Amino acid sequence: MTKLVAHIPFLNSLPFYNGLELSSERFKLLPCIPRESVALAEKAELIATLMPVVEFLRRQERFDRLGRFGIATKGRAHSAMLFSRRPVRQLDGAVIGVSSETSTTVCLTRLILEHRYKLIPARYCRGASIKDEDLDAILLIGDEALRFKQTNGLFPFEIDIAFEWWLWQHAPCVFAVWVVRKDVSADDRKRLEAAIARALAQNTGSLQALAEQVAPNYGMKPADVQAYLESYTWRFGKAEDDGIELLKKLWTETGILNWDPA
Repeated sequence: MTKLVAHIPFLNSLPFYNGLELSSERFKLLPCIPRESVALAEKAELIATLMPVVEFLRRQERFDRLGRFGIATKGRAHSAMLFSRRPVRQLDGAVIGVSSETSTTVCLTRLILEHRYKLIPARYCRGASIKDEDLDAILLIGDEALRFKQTNGLFPFEIDIAFEWWLWQHAPCVFAVWVVRKDVSADDRKRLEAAIARALAQNTGSLQALAEQVAPNYGMKPADVQAYLESYTWRFGKAEDDGIELLKKLWTETGILNWDPA
């Protein structure tokens, strides 16, 4: 029986997937955004996925990390963006739209606004449109944020959530981790980890070529795509693991860990 593995189509996930060679008889990639992959993995329709870190922390009894793979950055993420009509310190009482794709970044945003800046937004509205004139700000992630940045004429203030986190905590901002269901066999785990490691090594060793290959898909210059990718870490060390624990601690203490905007 072929087992499904999530294929997350974001640009900052590409180093895991470009040239990823999985046994077609054993595994098959299924395209889906991170929030969708969580639901599918919980129903055992996926055996492994690149999971938003907040979703993993909520489900550690059902999933294990796969290797030391994930997505993190020290500084700017460039695609975890709060687009705002006014400066961040003036967002008390704001109405904030939230992309339907985000889990981790929205929890980070709430943590930063409420516990770094001591602001209380009026409400967070999931699935809001950038054309909604009632919004004071809108949170976009991934490729949607990258593309909107190129044409944004609606929101004069662009707040990079990962950079806000770095300025506040001076710790890596961890967005996602590779996970497998706990019932996945040791052999399948080994095969998946080895395949991901090979693809990641190949792609991180040739980011310039990868950027030139995909830049037209994003309407970006290859040099800009390369610079974007170079801002990320995909194989974790102690700093990233400590960053996960710090997020867990702060989200637990503030009650944000199990919160989700309506």
